[in-house]
Amino acid sequence: MKNYLIFTTLLLIFSCEKDEIPITPHLMGEIKTTQIDMGDDYSKQVFFNLEKNEVVSENLKTKWDIAFEASESGYNIILNSSKFSKVSEITNMNFLDNILVQNLDWQWENPNGINYGSAIGDYTNKNSFYVVDNGFNLNGINNGFTKFIIDSVNNNYYKIRYSNLDNTDEDSATIYKDNNKNFIFFSFQNKIVDIEPEKNNWDLVFTQYTHLFNNPLFPPSYLVTGVLTNYVNNVEVTLDTTTLFEEINYENINSLIFSDKQNEIGYNWKNWTGSEYTINTNYTYIIKSVSDRYFKLRFIDFYNSNGERGFPKFEFQEL
Repeated sequence: MKNYLIFTTLLLIFSCEKDEIPITPHLMGEIKTTQIDMGDDYSKQVFFNLEKNEVVSENLKTKWDIAFEASESGYNIILNSSKFSKVSEITNMNFLDNILVQNLDWQWENPNGINYGSAIGDYTNKNSFYVVDNGFNLNGINNGFTKFIIDSVNNNYYKIRYSNLDNTDEDSATIYKDNNKNFIFFSFQNKIVDIEPEKNNWDLVFTQYTHLFNNPLFPPSYLVTGVLTNYVNNVEVTLDTTTLFEEINYENINSLIFSDKQNEIGYNWKNWTGSEYTINTNYTYIIKSVSDRYFKLRFIDFYNSNGERGFPKFEFQEL
């Protein structure tokens, strides 16, 4: 009888403890569907915030030429690869020497992002200057060439000089850093231009960019249309091509390996058949956002209701 009472007492205690520590399932957000207007000529760069489900800002892709890393400890300079720009580093000449472009070796921007190197890269401890092929305007006409040199750089600003290759139209500018931004954007025609939103306010940018191929069957570089991430501010992505979109949930996160490459989403979610684009609807991207939230996203179209391309449509859900 005594043993029975002890067993009954323990059973009641453990039953109460179990009831008093309920496990609440993780609640996912609602599935949202959004379409982005890049223009049927892919002329726009569109910055998007997943948590708010809104376009934060947009601009013509031709509005800027180069951009300067904006953090106090950052010294990277990047090209506007959406115009198919390229750059040549000059180490054995003076800035005022006339330049013959046919003698130059060219580099394109690394689509992976500055964590993996870039065409210009970190400017500290360099004495070289650069010639930029400014790519193409919206009519497909080459924008010509500009050379520039960094006269001074520190934790607060960059000071640069730039001109045409024959030294005409020489000008200078001071580009002040801003810790609220990833990069400060610069136009050789209009100086500092407002492009990227504050770094904590966007996750993805829909844009054209230059992709680099390591396949001899393809040209070394090619202009593609896709999605880049706010990788400088810790947005990360992974791709799942086997699990159904509906079945991916929060519990999947711990088994996934995320990438900080800015082109991890890129352009491969669509295919060109020779006459039209089709969508890989089995491609689901899991994204760690700038606010450390997790979303799953898949593309469902690239055309608007008028049949015009350049309007990526996607559904996404917070995990």
